[in-house]
Amino acid sequence: MQKYIKKCYNYHMMKRIKEVLLTICLFIPCILSALEIEGLYSKNVIVYNKDENKIIYEKNSEDTVSIASLTKIMTTLVSIENIKDLNEKVTITEKMLSSVPWDASVAGLQVGDVVTYEDLLYASMLPSGADATDSLAISLTGSISNFVEKMNDLAKKLNLTGLKFSNTTGYDAAGHYGTAKDILKLLEYALENPTFKKIYETKEYTLSNGLKVSSTINYYNKKYSYDLSFIKGSKTGYTENAGYCLSTESVIDGVNILTVTLNAPDDGKAKNITDIDTIKNALNENMQKVNFVEENEVLKSLETKNAKEDYVKLRSPKTVTRYIEKPYDTSKLKIEYDGDQVIKSTVKKGTKVGTFKIYYDNKLIETFDATTSTDLHFSIWAYLKNNILYYIGLIVIIVLIKLTLKSKPKKKRKKIRL
Repeated sequence: MQKYIKKCYNYHMMKRIKEVLLTICLFIPCILSALEIEGLYSKNVIVYNKDENKIIYEKNSEDTVSIASLTKIMTTLVSIENIKDLNEKVTITEKMLSSVPWDASVAGLQVGDVVTYEDLLYASMLPSGADATDSLAISLTGSISNFVEKMNDLAKKLNLTGLKFSNTTGYDAAGHYGTAKDILKLLEYALENPTFKKIYETKEYTLSNGLKVSSTINYYNKKYSYDLSFIKGSKTGYTENAGYCLSTESVIDGVNILTVTLNAPDDGKAKNITDIDTIKNALNENMQKVNFVEENEVLKSLETKNAKEDYVKLRSPKTVTRYIEKPYDTSKLKIEYDGDQVIKSTVKKGTKVGTFKIYYDNKLIETFDATTSTDLHFSIWAYLKNNILYYIGLIVIIVLIKLTLKSKPKKKRKKIRL
């Protein structure tokens, strides 16, 4: 029982630490980029390098606006955190569907359908089904208002002060709004949940009742000529007040990128999709992934003392990579070492002897320990070589002492007459 309590405590502590770190990380500016992206239609944009916890680009990211179906990121996450068994059956009732707005996007659930909670999660995210989100809310908490309270509670817990919910769907309503930056924070937190991540990255799914649902990004992929294969996961949204919205998880040049765009104009051409394509092209044209230091690369060699080995190599324990603006100028790279200059023969592999600091363009990129890459072995010959003057001096002193003692005249003893 004690082990179980300890395990639960550790889990919740780690979860809380992640929440705090999430809040901090998104306010760290990108020290290597001040990228400008021209031609974006969305009024509110944020582009985030997840690998480095850095904002690459943002525009009006803290403005409070309508967020449409990006709301369902929170709806789905809160549902996951309150579902005990994903395979538990749920019967769709008239009450669950009665509050769904007539013009809201739906998955196609009908009264009497028997599906699992897992089915409802996919139906909520992929086709952006308002029928699924309300069914989740009522089946899990008894009412939509109770569920919305849990959504707002989680927003407060994550310190997402720019998010406020009044429904599960994202339908335009008083007291329902958000910011691009807070949605991004929420998305990053949600992607830490394996179930959410799997759903978010799924493009097609068949419910247990046979109903097939498809990600809205598939629709845009087929309708327009954009190559959206770089998008791993997404959530689209649209209302009259919010315009076209989009959140994405992408891989661009091997870098994990999260984006949120809000309030793109409604001109029938899905400018949210145009914008993500523009962002991708801008990153490909202006940014590059650079390995400043390779794992196991020799950064410095130090002389040894009294060892068989003449030198010991200090290697990088990891590859130091950054996503920076083009072009990469090697003359701006600087590696500083602070530590011992001569290593004794008793040192073992992995011993810390100093610190490395990696700078690019006079900005600190990384700091890590400098450790020896091999064991050193004592050498009697090296020891004697390093101390030969000492021993020569010692021998000379001994010889001089002996010569001095020998050269002293002996005193003749007087004979005592009896």
